[in-house]
Amino acid sequence: MAKKKNTVRNVVEKRREDGTLLYWLDRDKKIGEYNINTDSSQYKHLKKVELDGFSTFPKALYPTGFGFKVSGGQLVEPLHSKYGNKLLVVLSATQISSVKKTNNRVTVTINANKLQQINREVSDVKRTRRNEITTLVQDFLIDQFPKEFTGTASDTFKYRPNKIAEMLADQDVVENLSDLDRFAIQAAFPDLVEEMEFSLRSAKKVKIVTDGINTSKKVYLDKIIIEFEKKLKGSSSENVWQKFLHDHILTLLNTYAHVIEKQSVELDGKYPDFMLIDAYGYLDVYEIKKPQTKLLSYDNGRKNYYWHAEISRATTQTEKYMSSIQRHRYELESKLRKESVEAQIVRPRGFIIAGKRSNLNTEEMREDFRVLNDSLKNIDVICFDDLLDNLKALRDRLDS
Repeated sequence: MAKKKNTVRNVVEKRREDGTLLYWLDRDKKIGEYNINTDSSQYKHLKKVELDGFSTFPKALYPTGFGFKVSGGQLVEPLHSKYGNKLLVVLSATQISSVKKTNNRVTVTINANKLQQINREVSDVKRTRRNEITTLVQDFLIDQFPKEFTGTASDTFKYRPNKIAEMLADQDVVENLSDLDRFAIQAAFPDLVEEMEFSLRSAKKVKIVTDGINTSKKVYLDKIIIEFEKKLKGSSSENVWQKFLHDHILTLLNTYAHVIEKQSVELDGKYPDFMLIDAYGYLDVYEIKKPQTKLLSYDNGRKNYYWHAEISRATTQTEKYMSSIQRHRYELESKLRKESVEAQIVRPRGFIIAGKRSNLNTEEMREDFRVLNDSLKNIDVICFDDLLDNLKALRDRLDS
């Protein structure tokens, strides 16, 4: 009787010092599994890699268990970010790169040859970057400690005149400036203007400066107008409007020089939304409602309009603020001086920003609104769309 032939699997295993399996590879079937070390930065994104088509250990992986070589972190992080815990990575010597999805699994197959190609390019980039860093540090040491470190600096820290002018003359460079580039140029503008020499013959320089200032204003105003119009079409809360107006109120109401936040000055536990100080040091009080706030109600008996209840409440509250501010004027002026703000609190005026003039859709409503507004003592009701119209008029003046 013939003896049965024993078959021995040609399987290679490697274990860590603690006995846990690092990888196994069946050289005959050309399959295997590679387990990433728990102390590898790649482990939080990927725990293991299945091997396909290899009879020897793949060059793209660290044999010590630290995951993919060269581009490893940049490779596994976006894969995990996209597919999460459903991710299964297969490194293949024969299959093309692909993604296959089932209900519970996303299998990403990576072709080993293609990965090696990109790894060579990444290595070149890292090598070039490493050389640049070495040169930068060497130049720094020579520049800072010339007696200790000898050699010729590469002029890394020296600016070549006209370089920025040449770059900005290229429209492609201008169009591809980053946000940080643009901010740096904008931040340098005031210093450059301050250093410019002007004379009666400096018309061109003056035009450059004024054009730059006007362009900056136009861009800023255009952005505010777009944001204002968007908010008017929506249903933002009072808090949202308070923040928006706080950020832009000195532009919307350009007769003022300072904004006093409601948190900075507390009077009897209550405070208005804003207090503004004009160029002459006089203080005004602002109460902010919403564009949706109803302005008027109709009296069927008297056949005329009167303030809606919410406007009446806002008027009463504003009067209380003004009275309280007047009573505490010396205390408030002293507190503001400590904040380097000079204010003269003499009969402060009150303003309520509420509603939309466009909702006053009859001549009778518009006339009654005017009469009611004129009858208020030291208080005015300003509509949100009036503020927007003023802003647009300011923008139009820059074009004229």
